[in-house]
Amino acid sequence: MTIIAISISLMTFGQTAKQPNRNVQKMGESLMLDWPDSENWKVGDDQENAQQRVIDLIHTNETIDKWTELGNMTSIKGVTGVPMDKAMNLMFDQAKQNSPNAKLTFIEKNENTEFPWIIFTIEAPNFKNDKNPESQLWYIVQGKQALYTNFRAIKQATIPSDLKDKWIKFFKTGKIVMK
Repeated sequence: MTIIAISISLMTFGQTAKQPNRNVQKMGESLMLDWPDSENWKVGDDQENAQQRVIDLIHTNETIDKWTELGNMTSIKGVTGVPMDKAMNLMFDQAKQNSPNAKLTFIEKNENTEFPWIIFTIEAPNFKNDKNPESQLWYIVQGKQALYTNFRAIKQATIPSDLKDKWIKFFKTGKIVMK
């Protein structure tokens, strides 16, 4: 498995993404997801500023500009205490700015846990500047040091139910850990 972690340092609120044997951090919070090796994932883009860290994952035979499936892990530094419904609606409102016909579907949430989470889809038949569809299944988790927003996307108007089930199962393996 390719382990990607979005980490927040307790001391500096800096972040590191890590794959096995790289960038091990002494202390900090991380959301860890095991991206299956069988799906041939690689980091396509990795950007960070003072407010957030964004990692886009693509298949090894694709580019960040031309992909069939995209994974995204974002940590929004210092953002805590966000109700899960509000986080979902913020992502949907952002999507509607570029895709007025986008559809939001709530799937599941748990706010009665140490790290509240929510899963939902945003399915867009097209965009203002692009006629191609894109659908995303989102997994948002509230950490103690950051809000972690993650999604997997395909370039289709809807996510087939078997793929949706697979992605839900995948995201539910995510764990926030302290290092």
